Formats: sequence, C-alpha cells, structure tokens
Amino acid sequence: MVFHSIRWRILAWNFGLLATTASVLLVAFYQHERQNRLQAVDLQLREMMAKHMGAVNDMVPGSNGPRTPPPSANGRPRNQDSPAQRQAKAEVALNALAKEKTWVFTADMLGPIQFQTPAAPVEPALVERCREEVLDETDTPTKGRQPVNQMVSYLGQRMLVHRPPGQMMVVFGTDTHALEAELRLLGWKLTLGGVILVVLGGSIGWILAGRSLRPIDRIAADAEGIAAGDYGRKIDVEDTESELGRLAVVLNDTFGKMNEARDRVTQFTADASHELRTPLTVILSDSQSALRQERTPEEYRQALETIKHAAVRMKTISDGLLELAHGDLAQPVEKAPCDLADLADESVALLARLSREKGATLEAKLESATVLADPARLGRVILNLVMNAILHNPAGVRVAVTTGLVDGQAELTVADNGRGIPAEALEHIFERFRRIDPEGSRHTEGAGLGLAIVKQAVEAHGGTIAVTSEVGRGTIFRVRLPLAVRG
Repeated sequence: MVFHSIRWRILAWNFGLLATTASVLLVAFYQHERQNRLQAVDLQLREMMAKHMGAVNDMVPGSNGPRTPPPSANGRPRNQDSPAQRQAKAEVALNALAKEKTWVFTADMLGPIQFQTPAAPVEPALVERCREEVLDETDTPTKGRQPVNQMVSYLGQRMLVHRPPGQMMVVFGTDTHALEAELRLLGWKLTLGGVILVVLGGSIGWILAGRSLRPIDRIAADAEGIAAGDYGRKIDVEDTESELGRLAVVLNDTFGKMNEARDRVTQFTADASHELRTPLTVILSDSQSALRQERTPEEYRQALETIKHAAVRMKTISDGLLELAHGDLAQPVEKAPCDLADLADESVALLARLSREKGATLEAKLESATVLADPARLGRVILNLVMNAILHNPAGVRVAVTTGLVDGQAELTVADNGRGIPAEALEHIFERFRRIDPEGSRHTEGAGLGLAIVKQAVEAHGGTIAVTSEVGRGTIFRVRLPLAVRG
C-alpha cells in the first residue's frame, strides 16, 4: 500500500525518467567511444596496407599482378631491383610491420593460405570468416571482379580484407583483445556510474519530494485536528500563490463555512427547542392544573383557550420549520407565468381586515410584471412582508405595496413609516429565530422564521431581497425577480 502514496509515485516517475535518460546517454557515449577506437584501428590498418602492400606483392608474386616501375623522365626504363633485392626489402618491411603489431596473410579465394607472417599463425576459422565477407556466391577460380576492401572483426581480431582483381585475398590484421578489454572495462565503469547517478538522483528526488509534500502532511494534520473537534483551528498558509497555498486557503474557507453551518445548526436546534418548549410547558401546566381538581366550566374553557393558543404557536413554528427544511433541500421550484401585481393585489385584499383591526393604512400601487414563479410560494412571500409591516409597528402606520419593472427586472417593494430597525440588527434580520422585538414578536405569536422563509423563497426563484431602514422613519423591503421570457 505504500506505493499508493504520492511520494512513492513521484519517486517512481523520477527514478524511471532518470534511469531512462542515463541509460540512453551512457549507451550513446559507449557506442560513440567504441566507434572512435575501432575507427582508429581501421585507419591504422589502412595506413599499413597502403605502406606495405608492395612488400606483400614482392613476397607473394601475383597477389596484385606484376609490378612494373614507371619509365624515367627521358622515357628509358628505370633500373629494376633483382628478385633477391626485392625479397630482402620485403622482409625488412614485414619485420617493421610486425613491430607495429600488425600481421598479414594471403590466400586464394577458393584455396589454401599462400603466405602469412611468421609471428602470427592464422586459424582456419578466421580465414573462412574473411572469405565469407568478400566471396561472391557466383565466384569461380577463373572469374575476376572489382577490387574490394572490407573491415572484419572476428575472434578478437580486427582485419582489413583486400581482394584485388583475380582470386587472391590479402588480409592485414591486428589483435583487439586489449581494446575489447578496455571497452568492457569502460562499459562496466559507465554502468556503475549510471547506477550511482540514478541512486543519487533518486535519493535527491526522495528528499525533494518529501520537502514538497511536507505542506500536504501539515494540511492533513490540521484537517484531522478539525475533524477531531478543534473547529477553531486553521490550516497554516505560508505561500498563498503556490498550488498548495491556494488549496490551504480553499480548505480554510470550506472549513470556516462548515463551522459556521455547524454553529447555525446548533443554534437552530437550541432555538427550536426553546421555542417549542414554551408552548409545551403551557400545555402541560394548564392541562395538569385542569385535571388536578374539579373546576367550573368557565375555568375549563379558559384552560382550553390557553392550550389552544399554545398549540397554534407550536403549529406556526412547526410549519415554518417544515417549509425551511423543504427549502434547504434545494428542490427545483415548479414555476408558471404569473403577474406579480395580481399576487400583490390578492395579498393586500386578504390583509385589509387585519390592517383595519391594527389601525394601519394599507396602500397599493401595482403595475404589471410577469415572472416565472410558484404563485402560492411567492404569494406567501408578499403576505409575510406586508403582515410583518402591519403587526410589528404601532397603530397608525402606513404600509405601501408597489410592483413594477426596474432595470429589466420585476420589483416588489413593501415600505412603511413605522418604528424602523436598528442598524446593528439589519445584518441579522434574515436569520432563523432572529427577532428584532422579542416582546412584540411573542405578542403576535411570531417565532422569528418569517423573514428567513421569505429570503429562502426569493432566492429559490433566482431573485434577491434587500432591506433599508432608519429608526423612527420606517423600513423598505425590496424584492427583485427575473422577468418571464416571452416565447
């Protein structure tokens, strides 16, 4: 399982790349060095052949045909050495050739060896190898061909095979055992050097990979600490411009939002428990008191009325929580074309009686604005906003509801000239169970969920909601929604 780690994968890639590169370069260097040394040997053999071919001809007449010296400047034949003189000169030349560690032999292409230097007896296998290189399958003892020079390596020997016209073969050779040993030693040295280079490179890669991945280990340790319950912990960010730095920033932001969500859930649970506990306590207290002793019908009626109000409050809270829970699932809204003005007009009509009872003045200035929305859910948004303006302000408040088109969007505004909202409370106004006036909210049986439901519904329709307020002068809620696209 250790090879599944990023560090081992980086090391494997680094090792493979380094080994491949080193192998290619070292093999190329070895081949280049071998070729250079063999070329040096070949050049030496060619120089020996050019220098001493005449001596071979003198020792073996006919190997390259009879030699006739060129005429002198006056056209008379030059003086020619006698056969004995040429033989003596050839022996001197061949002895010099032997001192240079070069040997010579001649042979018929289809027959035995004719001549070989005494210091270098030639093995039959080597002779056959030379014949194979220059012998044509169609050769016959009497058939001639063009001269051929061929380099041959065999049995630790490097040979220059010269075939002049006719059936004679002349071979200049030198021993290459020492050269091959040097090349083998060079190969082992290069192999050892390559292994050392790869191991050293792999070690450096291991160290560098560890240093590069150290921030990941630190991020993992911090993440484990956060998962273990240290929710206030932050991942240390050293370099926000690097990839790991940006990852740490994203993780810090993610963990921060998760921590905020956890806090909200904890607070939500505590608030919901608190809100539900109060009416439950009322129900239990009044019911137990009514059952403890006999009471008059009027007392029973008062107890039942109290229990009813507590139950209604519980139902309001549970309905709000249920609607918020459905909204949290982020399920698609079933939309249909509807006129925002019609929905607002219907809400104003439904709340006309309530406004009269509370001494509020309700005004409407409605212009058509068609949107794609769930009419029932969007209608509850308008009802909640208008009802809040009526219930949470003193008698005599004036509430104005307007609809229309603004900047290419449908806009709904609910404005009042009531008591207003303090500036420090505006940023929390859409939070769940957040009540600006707790006493007034309890009097109106509010649980602090209405505006949270409104915001969730507006955003589910792709819209926005904003609020501006000034204490003593009133509050304005402004909802904007996308217009329906006309087909």
